[in-house]
Amino acid sequence: MNSRIIKVAFSTFVGIYLTLIVFNNITDYGSNFQFVIQVTSMEDTFAFQANQWRSINNPILHHIFYISIIALELTVCSLCLFGAYKMATHLKADQEQFKRAKMVSTLGYALGIGLWFFVFAAIAGEWFLMWQSEEWNAQDTAFSLTCIFLLFLIFHTQENE
Repeated sequence: MNSRIIKVAFSTFVGIYLTLIVFNNITDYGSNFQFVIQVTSMEDTFAFQANQWRSINNPILHHIFYISIIALELTVCSLCLFGAYKMATHLKADQEQFKRAKMVSTLGYALGIGLWFFVFAAIAGEWFLMWQSEEWNAQDTAFSLTCIFLLFLIFHTQENE
């Protein structure tokens, strides 16, 4: 199978996956919104009092954070799907044109890494000490998605067209 077709497929798969994430986050707003509230309020950490100054208990900020996460997910989704379309329309183009076409998906993968590593692993995991929570710990998911996006990005940026 041609590596260009695989790159189109992977970008499409990621876009569809993110479509499902965004759909779930919008249609079941309350469930995942609870995650944002619990993590940012830091009510389930080991040394609650020592770290309380980091917590955020403002409902407006909780909504802003959650809507921002959904917006980032939607952006990654759009970049990957549009990138897949651009690559699909350049399957028979020369190497330089295909390379330009895949830049949209490249940006999508990079932003996905930023979302799951920086937002979830670094900010939620370390700043808000999400890793200490028994119920609201999404470190494994953040790590898995960071690695998946990184693997897709590495394959995607290979110049073996």
